[in-house]
Amino acid sequence: MANSTVGTATFIADSKRLLRLALPITVGQLAIVGMSVTDIIVAGRLSAEDLAGVTLGSSLFNLAIMLVVGIILANGPLVGQLFGAAKFDDIPRQMHSCLWLGLPLGLGSVVFLAVALALLPGLTSSQNITTICEQYLYPMLGTALLLPIMLTVRTTFEGLGKARPAMVLNIMGFFFNIFLDIALVFGYWGFPALGGAGCGWATLIVALIIVCGEFAYARVARTLTSFQLLARWHPPDRAMICETLKVGVPIGATLLAEGGFFLLIPLLIVHLGATEVGGHAIALSLDWVMYMIPLGIAQAMSVLAAHELGHHQPSAARKLCLTGLALTGTIALLQAIFVIGLRTPIASLYSPDREVQILAANLLIYAAGFRIFDAINVAANGALRGYKDTRFPALLTLLGYWGVGFPLGYSLALTDWWGPAWGVEGFWAGTVTALILIALLSAARVYRTSRLALNLTPEPGG
Repeated sequence: MANSTVGTATFIADSKRLLRLALPITVGQLAIVGMSVTDIIVAGRLSAEDLAGVTLGSSLFNLAIMLVVGIILANGPLVGQLFGAAKFDDIPRQMHSCLWLGLPLGLGSVVFLAVALALLPGLTSSQNITTICEQYLYPMLGTALLLPIMLTVRTTFEGLGKARPAMVLNIMGFFFNIFLDIALVFGYWGFPALGGAGCGWATLIVALIIVCGEFAYARVARTLTSFQLLARWHPPDRAMICETLKVGVPIGATLLAEGGFFLLIPLLIVHLGATEVGGHAIALSLDWVMYMIPLGIAQAMSVLAAHELGHHQPSAARKLCLTGLALTGTIALLQAIFVIGLRTPIASLYSPDREVQILAANLLIYAAGFRIFDAINVAANGALRGYKDTRFPALLTLLGYWGVGFPLGYSLALTDWWGPAWGVEGFWAGTVTALILIALLSAARVYRTSRLALNLTPEPGG
């Protein structure tokens, strides 16, 4: 009975720690994803073709930046371990090295988008969708350059356990993006009517505002004064850049393997018409909103586990990670119930087109099942990042999505191997099947890695 009471108390205490850090991270991420959702809703209200064009452009942009996002996310746990070990002088050097690294990464994303623009006419038979997509992507070239900078400063704040500044800036950006989307898409309040392309220009303006706000806060905030983040500019540190790449490339590969799978779907089904693309976009955009909650907890797990490991407290890190897995799974189950119960009104919110609504409502059933197992996988990956164990998740995700999910999904969606082709529903069905396997193996990896750390890291006084 005493052990049970202690275990419950530890679970509650760790849950509070996780949620205290995860809440501002999640709210800030919801604001960022809310910008994409706003783009889709506003474009969908204009026309089905604008919705398809913006969706296609957004998919190409996200494919271009997935690897970059993963690499920069490594900055959070690396700063967290430096903070936990009280190596405060190294924190500015880590942040600046990551900013230097972000320059070639951002340029790489721009090159990818330039190639995509050149190949775009061959991806769709609709000239109107192609034109809308091209006009949306032109301003997103600038956003691709700003994104590594924005993420580096944000993850530095998070690694220090100070996620609220980024949350406030992202919330402000979200509301400003709503105003700019409506103004630039429909031409209200004296702004030019740019159609779906207006969403791209709105995103660029908001990204620039957020970056400026982050640097201003890093320079003047009293709570950050002792860290001297911008007191002087540090040259790139080769060892820190290599460590960031060592931890971050597998994270980026994981994101690309998973996110790239869903982002590639519009390119494979665009020939089926605007309804299929629009229905998939609605289901995916809602799932991304749901995804931000487990992702926020996962990032909190990563930072707090890094703090504990920096303090040489592997047992505390292990308990925290196992608590995070249980907490995330419970929240995901509640999310799935919510999505299934309200799938029809949710679909109608995005588009007035009846065919798009029906398809989206069907796909949201798959998204509900996907949400449960994806949340467990995301939480497990977050925990493993705290241990700098990122290669196994990358390999597992690559094999799971592309070795199992893609062949099964493609054959169900676009061939008659299993009977009549399912269309886009086949891709979702194949992915859910693969993700069940991935989630179980990821959770087992957390159990193993955290257990090994108990033997490898002697605790103080041990």
